[in-house]
Amino acid sequence: MRRLLVGLAALSLTACGPRPAEQAPICAIFALPAIPGDTRAGDASDLAWAKIHERALFKSGVIYRSPWQILAHGRSWGQCPVRPKPVENLLISRDGAYAMTKGGRRANGHPVSFGACYFENDPAGWRLRACRGTLNEPLPMIPQKR
Repeated sequence: MRRLLVGLAALSLTACGPRPAEQAPICAIFALPAIPGDTRAGDASDLAWAKIHERALFKSGVIYRSPWQILAHGRSWGQCPVRPKPVENLLISRDGAYAMTKGGRRANGHPVSFGACYFENDPAGWRLRACRGTLNEPLPMIPQKR
């Protein structure tokens, strides 16, 4: 009976995964060498581009998260052969033109690093555009509604 329950639980988790057309871009983004919170990349124009696109992602992007976060907001990102461990969320624009990963490392339950990496989908495929750390940032990039 226990094996049956474990099998049903595993089947239900895999059934919530993305369709194959959604899985390919997710895995392509995870395969890029960018670790949120640790990687620093991009010049001033890249960071300005990231700021504009981050706002758009939070307004209308599709949120993906680990398949083990059952009660979390967003869709499961499924299974990829490579995934940077500190990634907590992946946001992809509805048109698939740009994306962002957010996350960071923890030690003893406390954040050690936290940040975001921004990606652009051009004709050659996904590429890293910018990464920045946000752990000690005094204000979020997106203003809070009051």
